[in-house]
Amino acid sequence: MNIEKIKEKLIPILDRSNLSIYSIRTKKEFGEKILEILIDVDTMEINELEKIHLEFQASLDDDDLDPDYFLELSSVGLERPLKTKLDLEKALGKYIYLESQKYRGYATLLTFENDIMTIEVNDMGRMKKIEITFDSAKKMRTAVKF
Repeated sequence: MNIEKIKEKLIPILDRSNLSIYSIRTKKEFGEKILEILIDVDTMEINELEKIHLEFQASLDDDDLDPDYFLELSSVGLERPLKTKLDLEKALGKYIYLESQKYRGYATLLTFENDIMTIEVNDMGRMKKIEITFDSAKKMRTAVKF
């Protein structure tokens, strides 16, 4: 299976809808081999995703996808991982979940400058600002506020 060849076939389909690939990886779930392709979009109508999926499948030749693999095409979704500094810059003003030595929980990401995040948390009804270094954050993702 040639991932680059798969990308070459998918990118023009996504370009027509102003979408892009977030990630492509192989994984194993419940004993099944899966090629997981995530589209970089927060939300997407199921009909639009199905249209892209069907067009992409029709573009594939028999030798493009290993017959032992299932194809999984979906969106990253609202709760996307924040792994890089660029991810954090894109998440400014958004509600996030993070884990660090200083704080663990939900907050609004206010600023990110010089590798320091300033978050705002609701501490028993009082809004409190906390500064956390990028390197000290172990796990971060965008979150949905109810």
